[in-house]
Amino acid sequence: MRLRLTVAYVGTRYQGWQLQAGSAALQTIQGQLEQALGLLAGQPVRVHGSGRTDAGVHAEGQVAHCDMPDERLARLKDLRHSLNALLPDDIRVFAACPAPSDFHARFSAHAKTYRYQFWQDQGFVPPRLVPYVWCSGPLDVARMRGALPFLQGRHDFAFLANAGSKPGESTIRELYHLDLAEEVVWQGCSPLLSLEVTGSGFLKQMVRNLAGLLAAIGRNRLEAAVIPELMAQGERRRVPTPTAPAKGLTMVCVDYERSHKSGAGNS
Repeated sequence: MRLRLTVAYVGTRYQGWQLQAGSAALQTIQGQLEQALGLLAGQPVRVHGSGRTDAGVHAEGQVAHCDMPDERLARLKDLRHSLNALLPDDIRVFAACPAPSDFHARFSAHAKTYRYQFWQDQGFVPPRLVPYVWCSGPLDVARMRGALPFLQGRHDFAFLANAGSKPGESTIRELYHLDLAEEVVWQGCSPLLSLEVTGSGFLKQMVRNLAGLLAAIGRNRLEAAVIPELMAQGERRRVPTPTAPAKGLTMVCVDYERSHKSGAGNS
């Protein structure tokens, strides 16, 4: 039977989603899931994720699928409970449900949403936020919001793709929605700033590069008006902004309904 899994994890101590060879497999989210599922299935189980989050990146709603023997599933009263009993505390399966035989966690997806969080206060970081924010320092939020219209829509995002993207892969993606929200976490501290991006798919480290671009604009080091020029040049090396740290990024959810216009690619 094909199963659809909804998985949350803290990526801090893992080398990303993607399986690695040998003993390093257990340093990945995919490796941990495959080990737990294999124990329950009594045979190796391959898990396919909706996206390959980088080392240190977190997830609230990563989606994966796998195939499990029917007879083994019939013996389990609660697959979710059984999986979570075998997984480390920083990886949790929220749902484990039957799926159509042609369901694919990656190729069936229509949109994905990521969140990137900036901590602007230079005095201290609330301990509960330390693993999940970039300590960016003060940012001009109005300037950053002024850049969002240049990025929304269907564009060639090669200028925000780090080396390592699949050869021959289209770099055209569509960003359906971008939003910057401020939240007062502690009186007297600068607000927590959250960038939320929903798109048809994302290139390698595209959201982290987008966050770095917006941070440079928020620090008055770059003007939003140059984004079309950088986009037209289509080369990451020409963009004078950093790749934002992995720990500020969280995969929020994956949308399998046709609630958005169709876009190119689902990374």
